[in-house]
Amino acid sequence: MWTYGGRGIGLLWTLILIAKLGIGGYGQYAMAFALAAIAAAPVDNPFSVRAIRESESRFLSERSGRVLVGLTAMAAGVALIPVNYLAWFALLVGGGEIVFNAYKSRAFRDGDPHRVMRMDTIRQTTSIALGTGYLMLAPQPSLVGASLLYAAPYLVIACASIRMVWGVAPKAPGTPRIIAVLFTEHLANAVYIQGDILLLGFLTNSDVAGYYSVASTFAWAVAQVGQSFGVTYHEKLRAAGGHASAGPPKKHVLVVATGASLVLLTVGVVLLFTPVATQLAVSMIVMSAFVFLRVFNFVYTTLLYLQRRDAVRTISAGAVAPVKLGLVAVLAMAGLGAVSGAIASVVADALLLVVLSRASRSGPLESGDTPEMLESGDIPDTPAPERGGRHRREELENERGVLWSG
Repeated sequence: MWTYGGRGIGLLWTLILIAKLGIGGYGQYAMAFALAAIAAAPVDNPFSVRAIRESESRFLSERSGRVLVGLTAMAAGVALIPVNYLAWFALLVGGGEIVFNAYKSRAFRDGDPHRVMRMDTIRQTTSIALGTGYLMLAPQPSLVGASLLYAAPYLVIACASIRMVWGVAPKAPGTPRIIAVLFTEHLANAVYIQGDILLLGFLTNSDVAGYYSVASTFAWAVAQVGQSFGVTYHEKLRAAGGHASAGPPKKHVLVVATGASLVLLTVGVVLLFTPVATQLAVSMIVMSAFVFLRVFNFVYTTLLYLQRRDAVRTISAGAVAPVKLGLVAVLAMAGLGAVSGAIASVVADALLLVVLSRASRSGPLESGDTPEMLESGDIPDTPAPERGGRHRREELENERGVLWSG
């Protein structure tokens, strides 16, 4: 409930920004959020992963270090306010999220995801309420003013976090090697998910980035049903060690993917007959194919999580990301505008689907299990794999409208 509530509020915020500041203003905002995700999420990932598995004393020290890193980024962002919008907003929001994640880490460590999501939604709702109030009431609202008010709750969170960790000596999240591995892992995902918006904005303009970001945001929102569908099979998959035979039947996934794709396709077709820019409507239509593919990829990603095949996911995203960004660059320079990002997303997720589907089927059976046992549901009890902190971070990262896009 909290996830969908946050997503709905995020989509509403997108529409308000466009209505009050224009598509160009929203495009700058989307680019800044993309930069925040690429810069801050990988830095936070080592803290996030270790928060759930380290000793209590180590957790407290690393939580203190996490707050310190976030506060440093926030301070740098404040210093850059007169200099560059993309830089200061990305640093302020990215640093704010790192501090906020430190504040939420106790609930996450204690296995209370509902409390974590509740805090996420409350923070997001407060930020959007402040920003919306300014946009609605100010005689001449600006992007900088709306962005400052949007980021204001992070200052309150920062004060609460400083009080929380006061007196605890900060420590780094592991050795340099561990930090490098966990940083690289999340950087690949961040670039794959957010890099296209940033690149498209730099190669064209903020209007084009805004159109593509709208289409992309709605596409990720609709495709989220695939992740939710995969989650319903968690218990059976855990018992089967993540074997694909215990997951959703392909025909069921096909039905979900087709239905989700048709939703965005219908929106795109309707937009063709409205005054909305044609490139936005066409991008929506093209992104409907992305939704179809992404539903399958969410399901396969769930299988790989429960097979503990983290390396496969990371390497796959890292390998496909350059292809996606390269295609965005070529198509953008060819003059396709926002549609270039949509086409690149479809091609990249199609490649990812091939890799993930093959990888998820290659997971070994647990000792003594047979396909017949899995299909019949007669699965022996086995210990559930421990879910690392990266699961929640990547899940939030994939939800564009919830964490990194308002």
